[in-house]
Amino acid sequence: MPVTRRAPWVPLVGVACAVLASAPSARAAEPAAKEPTKGQCIDADEAAQPLRKSGKLRAAEEHLLVCVRPSCPGPVRDDCAQRLSEMRAVQPTMVFVVKDESERPLSAVTVTVDGTVLATKLDGTALAVDPGEHHFAFEAEGRIREERTLMVNEGDKGRQERIMLVAPVVETPPPPSSKAPEPAPLAEPPPPPGRTQRQAGIALGGVGLAGVVVSSIFGIAAKSLYDHALNSECGSNVKYPNPYECLQPGVTDSNSAHTDAVVSTVGFIVSAALIAGGATLYFMAPNGVSVAVAPTVGAGGAGLGIGGGW
Repeated sequence: MPVTRRAPWVPLVGVACAVLASAPSARAAEPAAKEPTKGQCIDADEAAQPLRKSGKLRAAEEHLLVCVRPSCPGPVRDDCAQRLSEMRAVQPTMVFVVKDESERPLSAVTVTVDGTVLATKLDGTALAVDPGEHHFAFEAEGRIREERTLMVNEGDKGRQERIMLVAPVVETPPPPSSKAPEPAPLAEPPPPPGRTQRQAGIALGGVGLAGVVVSSIFGIAAKSLYDHALNSECGSNVKYPNPYECLQPGVTDSNSAHTDAVVSTVGFIVSAALIAGGATLYFMAPNGVSVAVAPTVGAGGAGLGIGGGW
């Protein structure tokens, strides 16, 4: 009786078939491992309810999407599905139309709501937003940030908001003006040379003339008083009043006349010096002459010193 020999590769084929047969069941078990448990389904259902009441619809939706999974118990799944349908019916959605100053649409825009990023790119689709007052910010590269505070109501569907993002203004220096510059105002001409010196000369000469007048008065008074003392209070042959030949009033009047005569003489000297100094200042001023005038008093009398250089 012939003996049938089995080929050596037959057992290997059987092993391969067994592995292939078990592969689909292994792949089917992978998603089952990610399904929520019964307890997680119940927790998600309970957590969604207070979030829905407080207006946090987006957070509530995340929990309801957990408890509608096939692995959840039927009653829990049905309850979550009903809540999810009711909530989506009132979930506000907004469409942000962002353009630049030339009315060109911008898509690379980051949108934040209350500091949380809502979108990093706009493609015209509606974005779910919780009801209530929210602070929105819009940013794009090379554009000025735009901010708005908006009130969002339940049931707003596809509400459009137009936003314009403008480029920052770059200040440029003004172009050079072609207008000729205005001439500078003419400065006042300087006073004529020596004007101040001539004015000082005139003032000095005026003081000198006044001194001549005063000195003349003292001289006339001295002469009159001396003649009166000599002719009325002294002897007829007396040429100079003295206490031996004149009465006492004559001697007194004679002394007074002598004092007035000295004052008159000094006054004439000083007045003459002042007049001379004033004349020097006046006539020498145009040539830039430097003149200094100062009164002088010495043992032999008084006078006015004048010095200068050129």
